[in-house]
Amino acid sequence: MPERFVKMAGGGNDFLLFEADGRSLSDEERRRIARLCRRGLSVGADGALFLSGGQDGRVHLDYYNADGGLASFCANGTRCAARYAVTRRLAADQELELETGWGNIGARVSGEAVTLALPDVLVPDQPILLDPQKPDRYATAGLPAKGMPIHVGVPHLVIFVRDDLATLPIETVGPPLRRHPLLREGANVNFVRIAGPQRIEVRTWERGVEAETLSCGSGVVGSALVAALRGHAELPVTCGTKSGVDLVVGARKEGTVFTAIRLMGDAREVFRGQLTEEAWQE
Repeated sequence: MPERFVKMAGGGNDFLLFEADGRSLSDEERRRIARLCRRGLSVGADGALFLSGGQDGRVHLDYYNADGGLASFCANGTRCAARYAVTRRLAADQELELETGWGNIGARVSGEAVTLALPDVLVPDQPILLDPQKPDRYATAGLPAKGMPIHVGVPHLVIFVRDDLATLPIETVGPPLRRHPLLREGANVNFVRIAGPQRIEVRTWERGVEAETLSCGSGVVGSALVAALRGHAELPVTCGTKSGVDLVVGARKEGTVFTAIRLMGDAREVFRGQLTEEAWQE
């Protein structure tokens, strides 16, 4: 595992970025990632990005959650990886493709602004009960009986909330919903408030971090698409996050399928560092 790293931030998520050789990490290296991502005890991050050379001029990206688990996609992480690849000349142009577990993702870098071009997404036309056994379980928390599952590289659950998101007891409702019995892989849980015809606010409880994060790129994409399908918002949608940083989602709606999906936001290099063995000590 490389010792040198770069700390990147995008949309409110932060990541450790390493230049790597493309090989799969060992179990011990994954445990080290989990230790490195601990806040207050090590570097601290929402996850780790490993960049290497891909095929046909593409950049290969492996993403690991803060628990050390390999994930197929992280939107804000991919935007940060694209910015790094252009800045460090790993890519020949400001427009590039990154190989991810969700397929090849297009990116365009313009300074700190990075836009992703995402694969088509199908939005199911039927919501699911948040608790199939007790439909009113979350009523006291201000939640409806149903939410919408959607897959944006990784599984998500989108729940619309009428009340102020700031008062949502996310630490209480997030963990059980993240392990919804109908979603076998678990899910990132997005709580969404409609703030206007082209603005939504989103808070996300993230799978693999097992906590609320300040932002979730794929989460705001899923939330924006579901909001558009249900007629709650019009695309493009500006998405407010817990970090205070806005992300913008654009797409073309074709029935329940969304094409030409774009995610726009910032991606910044915060600092560069070198790990010591003490960084991953328990």
